[in-house]
Amino acid sequence: MSLLVFECSSPRFIPCNLVKECRVMATHQVNADSQSENVDPKKQSLQSEMGGLVLEKPRVFFVLCCLVVAYTAVVVGAYYSNSLLNDRLAKLELENSKLLEARSTGHSGSPIIQDKSCENQSKETEAGPPYLTVLVILSGCGFISRFLYHEYCTFVQKKKDTSMQFTLSELLQYRLDYHFTNSEFAKPVLLLMVTFVLIVVGGFILLVSTGEDISVTLWKSWTYVADPGTHADTEGTLERIIAFCVTIGGMLVFALMIGIISESIGEQVDNLRKGKSRVIECGHTLMLGWNDKSLPIIQQIALANESEGGGVVVVLAENDKNEMEETLESAIESRENALHLMGTEVIFRSGNPLVQFDLMKVGVLSARSIIMLAADNISPDESDSRMVRQVLSLKGMENLSGHVVVEMQDVDNRELVNLVADDIAEVIVAHDIIGRLMIQCARQPGLAYILESLMGFEGAEFYLENWPQLEGLEFGAITCRFDEAVPIGIKKSKDGKVLLNPLSSVRIEEGDQIIVLAEDNDSYTVNDGTYKVKKNVPSLPQRLPAKTEKMLFCGWRRDMADMIMQLDAYVSPGSELWLFNTVPVEKRVELLKDKGNKDELKCKNLVIKNAVGNPIIRRDLMVIKNIRVDKDGNSYHSGDEITVDQFDSLLILADHADQTNIQTSDSRSLASLLIIQDIQSKLLEKRKKELMSQGKVDEAEALRARDPISEILDSRTRSLLSVVNCKGYVMSNQIVSAVIAQVAECRDLNLILSELLSAEGTEIYLRTVEDYIDVKKSEKFSFWDLAVRVRERREVLLGYKSVSETFPECKTHLNPSNKGQPRVWQRGDSLIVLALD
Repeated sequence: MSLLVFECSSPRFIPCNLVKECRVMATHQVNADSQSENVDPKKQSLQSEMGGLVLEKPRVFFVLCCLVVAYTAVVVGAYYSNSLLNDRLAKLELENSKLLEARSTGHSGSPIIQDKSCENQSKETEAGPPYLTVLVILSGCGFISRFLYHEYCTFVQKKKDTSMQFTLSELLQYRLDYHFTNSEFAKPVLLLMVTFVLIVVGGFILLVSTGEDISVTLWKSWTYVADPGTHADTEGTLERIIAFCVTIGGMLVFALMIGIISESIGEQVDNLRKGKSRVIECGHTLMLGWNDKSLPIIQQIALANESEGGGVVVVLAENDKNEMEETLESAIESRENALHLMGTEVIFRSGNPLVQFDLMKVGVLSARSIIMLAADNISPDESDSRMVRQVLSLKGMENLSGHVVVEMQDVDNRELVNLVADDIAEVIVAHDIIGRLMIQCARQPGLAYILESLMGFEGAEFYLENWPQLEGLEFGAITCRFDEAVPIGIKKSKDGKVLLNPLSSVRIEEGDQIIVLAEDNDSYTVNDGTYKVKKNVPSLPQRLPAKTEKMLFCGWRRDMADMIMQLDAYVSPGSELWLFNTVPVEKRVELLKDKGNKDELKCKNLVIKNAVGNPIIRRDLMVIKNIRVDKDGNSYHSGDEITVDQFDSLLILADHADQTNIQTSDSRSLASLLIIQDIQSKLLEKRKKELMSQGKVDEAEALRARDPISEILDSRTRSLLSVVNCKGYVMSNQIVSAVIAQVAECRDLNLILSELLSAEGTEIYLRTVEDYIDVKKSEKFSFWDLAVRVRERREVLLGYKSVSETFPECKTHLNPSNKGQPRVWQRGDSLIVLALD
């Protein structure tokens, strides 16, 4: 392409037609170049149709357009400036002739008027050519023209290619919607274009009507648009009409601008409210997912960080951010069991925990620990598969500093996570823990309150620390070496194995950590070991052999088979388990197999008896009948019957059909609890009267019925239970949430807590003090004296409960102070111990 060079001797008298000639020559030159390069004929026709605006070399064309616009601005500015100078010269000649005429007549004129005329003349003389003004006008008009031409071409193209019938207004609405949707700057650009057109049109009308300089008229037009009060000082009817119209247009423009700004700010605020901003935190606890355990976990983490002034909990879930914040706010403001953050900050973000971008948004790499909660609105298998996928996504991230606590629904799926991420993940099967917990609490009334206190951060909890001064000693020798803690086990430094309640002869080696029960990690130290244990104590009394038991399970759970196998490991041979629920007997065998995922139950100690009935209907609970199934699959009554007052343990389970609504489940459990207690009291009263009539007064007074233990999911139900004086309940979700929070704070606690809640290994038991000392002699024994006595049976003493105190109002003395102070123990006092059986 050849370069066009123009030479002009005087810029004042360059004809305006030169600009048109320049454009024509440029167009012809471009067409010639395109023909010489053998361009596609279709493209040539399109170029000719668009007037040469679409080229194969857009950069060259853009530079050429800039040169043409700049040259045109110079030409027009020079020509306009020359015409202004001619007009001013004519005015000066006219004023000069008037002054000469006045002087010839003898009137010199006012000096003030002469000074003002000279000042105006000097200002007009200072005004140079309006190059910048013309350049801005041409650039703005070129941009708008290009945009309108593009839209016109789109309109023509759609008319040709589309058989649909549409009007120009419909296309206009469609194109506006297209631009507003695909470009965030469409609204401000459109407003800028309207403002530009309004200012230019107003300025040119003022130019024609007043004859002033174009820069002055454009500035006046801008002031009318920007400030509605500017047109008040305008003189002249025509100029006032122009100013009024431009001012009205300016008011509309600024109203639109305020609306756009307000909408933009509102969108940014909505994005912040929806939790789309990045979290800038380090060392925080990250919670992925939101379910009914979230609030108790937040409460436990707040308790754990209370001594440090509070921590930070970040929640990422698919739930709406505002809904989660409202749920937390309601829990804080609740009058019943209010949630206390104690300085801990809770930050919510909405997102998908499976998406890496959302995970990075909440600082997954800098989190101290990551809690993955199972979804409660999908099937257990689907929830567990989702957990495995989340673990894999975290496993693939580099520089992950925190460990992961994964909540699974099915115990059989635990190994999936252990196989892929055993180095970073700790698995907690909530249903498995709840099942074990319910079995232990049903067989030992009061154990639920001890576990609830032991598992949480309120009170004493488990800690691990290395004490070099204890290295080389046997575990039995450190029983009395902590004034404010109770040693319960050892974590070996060689293989990382955790030994709870080990043999007293196990020696503490270099680097081993002592597992203790203490108030806080900095609340205990090693003493000097000068305490002298009481000597000459009689040998331990013989423990009575275990008896067979009769237990009742009201309700049905998905993991019923796992619970039965756990219970079978606890009880003596010949014990009976009655299953009372609405599930037909012929279907229970398949449900226990879990659709073929489990083997058929083979109990060694339990005898299972099935009964059909509704746990919230009194008629069904009055007499429980054993139902069997014959070879043809028909059910029949075997003749075996029992009443609720004859059971050693009664357990009311949260029914599987109501687990999606914890309040409905708790309502059913509470109704069953009240009905069973009422039936028990009436049956006992009847039997007492019969024994009294037979003269068996002592036997009648000794009659007692076991309190039924009910599984409660919602902590707010606790207050309702206290109203009706129901003491037999287990806050299963509360304890499981405390376990999750404990493992999130210290990964090693998973092994400890899992063993405490299983039938294998060490467990927590409530023993009577008569099992260890003879209370009839009224001898004084300190806590350490009893701890040494308990240790002789390979047990660990954790605390005690006085006989005068009752659950749940009593305070269990876990890790009591003044362990060396002697006291008199009474008959019925309970000891809380760790034991193998």
